[in-house]
Amino acid sequence: MPKLLSAQLASGSPRPHFPAMTASTQTLAPVRVDVWSDFVCPYCLIGSLRLGELAEKQPIETVWHAFMLRPPGSPGMTAEKRAMIEAHTPKLSAQIRDEFGLDIRRGPIGAQTFAAHHAMKHAERSGDGAAFHDAVLRAYWLDGADISNHDVLRGIGAKLDLALDDDVLAGHEPVTAEAVRTDLAQASAYNIHGVPAFIFGNRYFVSGAQPLELLDRAADAARQAHASVH
Repeated sequence: MPKLLSAQLASGSPRPHFPAMTASTQTLAPVRVDVWSDFVCPYCLIGSLRLGELAEKQPIETVWHAFMLRPPGSPGMTAEKRAMIEAHTPKLSAQIRDEFGLDIRRGPIGAQTFAAHHAMKHAERSGDGAAFHDAVLRAYWLDGADISNHDVLRGIGAKLDLALDDDVLAGHEPVTAEAVRTDLAQASAYNIHGVPAFIFGNRYFVSGAQPLELLDRAADAARQAHASVH
């Protein structure tokens, strides 16, 4: 299990200044960042946007992994849960507008993401996994799309020249289905029960939508640890 880094890096250190990526930082080897995420999770949206900002500061390689907050067979969402989510939406909207300059328009609350995760793993096979992940996340949070709808997913795929057939979206395509199962098994092995969850350089574990400063320092720590053993 990678080392938990959140408490260590958030221990009251001064807030760092982030310069734009320079020629020297561009020569650094990218740090691999494995991320378990679900498309309908608001904190995963925030985490994804902060990783995008991190990539502008230093080189990283982001690898997205499937995690389903409501896997198939989950009980229906209660009225109380739905009301709680709706009540929190104005605060979430204000935070994302203030931090990222984006106006959210959430898709259906409780949307299933089974097909979307299988589609993402299919997209990975042609090198389009990250682009597809970003497109689905934005479709749900910025365009109000129902990402449980197979036609919606096919439309997203078509913009990336990806064909998504019924077997992929239903979880019947063997290679794609095995990739999703592997992601879920890894999450269980790492005791990941909530998302987003980040692993930097296969060494340091960061849980939750942590500030950009912490993600930056986690990437630095992973790079330094790698350099010390090579």
